[in-house]
Amino acid sequence: MRGSTRRPDDVRVPGSILAYDIETIAPQVEDGSFPPWPTHQPVAIGFADARLSRGSWTFAIDAMVLIPGECDEATMISEADRRMAAAEVVTSYNGRQFDALVLRLAAQRQRLWGLKALADHAAANRFGGEHADLADLYASHGRKVGLASICDEVGIPVKTDVAGSDVGALWEAGEHERIRRYVMEDSVATLCLYLAWGAARSADEAAITRPMAALARHIEATPGLQHLHAFVDCSLMRWCRPRAMKADIGAALKRVTARLRREEDERAFATS
Repeated sequence: MRGSTRRPDDVRVPGSILAYDIETIAPQVEDGSFPPWPTHQPVAIGFADARLSRGSWTFAIDAMVLIPGECDEATMISEADRRMAAAEVVTSYNGRQFDALVLRLAAQRQRLWGLKALADHAAANRFGGEHADLADLYASHGRKVGLASICDEVGIPVKTDVAGSDVGALWEAGEHERIRRYVMEDSVATLCLYLAWGAARSADEAAITRPMAALARHIEATPGLQHLHAFVDCSLMRWCRPRAMKADIGAALKRVTARLRREEDERAFATS
């Protein structure tokens, strides 16, 4: 039987992951269909950043909303470029066909020509690993479905209060905070789905249980993230947390065993 042909990079857990999502407004189309992507203006972007260092996960979750006099389009796009530059993997849901294209065109509209990370992201190879478009990955590059269709099956909450079709009306009504919470929720859902994808791809349960449990702790400990508590209570999280504790204990035992072995070897060397 032949061995696996997968390269190590195919299944390695990245050290830094940026999940993002944008919300847009666009002129209505006469027939009621979805407006062509070049007509969309980004009005919000959510970021869910996860980093793994020495076996521990840390998170940064926030969002920016286009508000006259507070945050303009150029600032929002430049921040997206900065964050993409700092991430090993950028993940989205259908970002290759929408989010990245809208951001790239918006950057050109704003005459922002020096955004290398955004340019690389929008031009990333479809089959490469730098842009993990989960709509492509979950469909094996075939017919795509909506984010909610996948999240519902995996047990990840999504669109608990607002849907993308509501954003235009919310924007007109000045409901910027509801848009901010919504885009932040979608970015966290995308991050959770990426963790699920990565764990299945690497056939490693701990690759989802440990970061998900750390995410729950981060949300619980951060006052500004109360609106994300649905992720703490979701079925996937309830499954992950007890298993993460077992994995953490196993990892700690392995570290202690390795340390004791090193100390024993050092003593043996010193007395030889």
